[in-house]
Amino acid sequence: MNQHTNTAASATDLYYPRAWAYARESKATPALPQQLADLCAASRLAGYCLVGQSCDTTRRSMIRRPGRRALLRAVRNGQIDDVFVTRLSQLSSKRSRLRRILALFQRKGVCVHTTEIDLRYDLYRHGLDGVLL
Repeated sequence: MNQHTNTAASATDLYYPRAWAYARESKATPALPQQLADLCAASRLAGYCLVGQSCDTTRRSMIRRPGRRALLRAVRNGQIDDVFVTRLSQLSSKRSRLRRILALFQRKGVCVHTTEIDLRYDLYRHGLDGVLL
């Protein structure tokens, strides 16, 4: 096969963006398994290939969030294209940390999808509407 044939064959391949679902339990939304299931369903319904999911609980003893760490590792390694969360505060309740996370997503070309609140409004609400281009 020549190079042109290889290119034509790959042009017919379908591309499914790779998505990650992340949920964090909070006092307002204690139903973590249902929240994660809803995020997974939303990503599949939108036509994404779900390649990962993670979650964290709000236990006081948990300073580090292993679920968020797994998500960020996948972003840094280029393993995902999109992230599904219910709202931005799931990623972090601290504005400075949320700004760094969103900047990382932008550098790596990762899109964020929020299922409960419109993303633009959520960015505005956190004072981060100027972070993403």
